Amino acid sequence: MKNINILVITPTYNEAENIEQFVSSVLERNVSLLIVDDNSPDGTGDIVKKLENQHDSLFSIHRIEKLGLGSAYKEGFRWAIDNKFQYVVEMDADFSHRLIDLDKLIVNAKKGDLILGSRYTPGGGSIGWDRKRKLLSYSANLVTRLVIGTQIRDITSGFRIYTTSSLNNIDFESVSSDGYAFQIEMFYLYCIANKKVIEIPILFEERRLGKSKMNKKIISEAIQLLIKLLGKRISIK
Repeated sequence: MKNINILVITPTYNEAENIEQFVSSVLERNVSLLIVDDNSPDGTGDIVKKLENQHDSLFSIHRIEKLGLGSAYKEGFRWAIDNKFQYVVEMDADFSHRLIDLDKLIVNAKKGDLILGSRYTPGGGSIGWDRKRKLLSYSANLVTRLVIGTQIRDITSGFRIYTTSSLNNIDFESVSSDGYAFQIEMFYLYCIANKKVIEIPILFEERRLGKSKMNKKIISEAIQLLIKLLGKRISIK
């Protein structure tokens, strides 16, 4: 049975090693898939164009340059809303987000406005990270919880489901961040709009092929956003 109301949105940049297997694995779930490619030098976009001829449920947006994760998701959200999808899934193409966990998120999609795939609830975790990476991620979420004032444990998770009805009720176009910061800022909008957010445990696996997109710029952007949100919280008080 086809999940015609579910669209998986996946931004790509240099994912040629993963993309063909990723596309086939996702579409086996009978969902639709939108690839937003930022003119990948390794030809990811060209592979996707060829695959579109083989799959009716595969769609793509090809951008002329590397514009970032956050803007890719915003463009995908607009596309999903315009094409009448009920749910949108954020998911990476590098298999760090497991297909079995995609199934779990979809099963729970109706339980809230935002369903987070959580590494920090019972049953969740990460595989293949060294101690430094685990400490960075855990600390980032701990500080974010304190700044925003929430009990949600995995705010930086990039594996999540939104209802398009809730996206229509928040100003996601105002989000200017990328990377970790994009996920934090989107979560913050859901908090101040009193949207229902729930966490579903997942296991995050280090990417199979290619290079991680994590860098100092992404970390710095997240820190600057947290300082900004802390300032807003203090001013409200």
